[in-house]
Amino acid sequence: MTNLQYKQAALATLKGKWLTALSISIVYFLIFALAASRMSFDQDDLDSMLRFVALNIVVTIVLAPVTVGRTISYLRLVRGETAGIGTLFEGFSSIRFYLKVMAAYTVVTLLVYLGSFLIVPAIYFYLMYRLVPFLLIDRPDLSFFQVLGESRRMMHGHKWRLVKLYLSFIIWGILALLSTVGVVLLTPYFDTTMAHFYEQLKKEQQTATRSA
Repeated sequence: MTNLQYKQAALATLKGKWLTALSISIVYFLIFALAASRMSFDQDDLDSMLRFVALNIVVTIVLAPVTVGRTISYLRLVRGETAGIGTLFEGFSSIRFYLKVMAAYTVVTLLVYLGSFLIVPAIYFYLMYRLVPFLLIDRPDLSFFQVLGESRRMMHGHKWRLVKLYLSFIIWGILALLSTVGVVLLTPYFDTTMAHFYEQLKKEQQTATRSA
């Protein structure tokens, strides 16, 4: 599929479902904004810095599962299944799933953070593990380390393909950044497009495996 086809598929998915998609986006960003509003500290105050670090950990504990819930929501819409605001909180559906989400996100975040000192490695790690949220949902049989490995395998040879898809959203992204409303409106479109990217890549690799 071309970038245009991914986007057309996303718009077709969202037809008649924009209200649901936007409600998911709005609630997600309200949670994100509430968390971000507390993320500040005084550089000259050690206690303030320690509170900032502690709060950052707490925010991650909450936002990581909600972010996975966001992925679940749009993937379900792509598959013609039911999704809603409640789907955002499915990252908390069981202790086992929650811990797997946290473990995977912690490892990926650390790799991207360490790679950020050289920029290029950070982008490479980000692309390599971009499918982790989808695989956490689709492959409950895998441990979090196996999920990371499966994302690496699936993205092998397809990172540039994903980069081009991201680049096709640059103008939309710039326009969206002009207002919070723009970001909220763009998110369902982008996330649904990403869900179609994952579904197409999975389909291609399953076909290749059967043909081998």
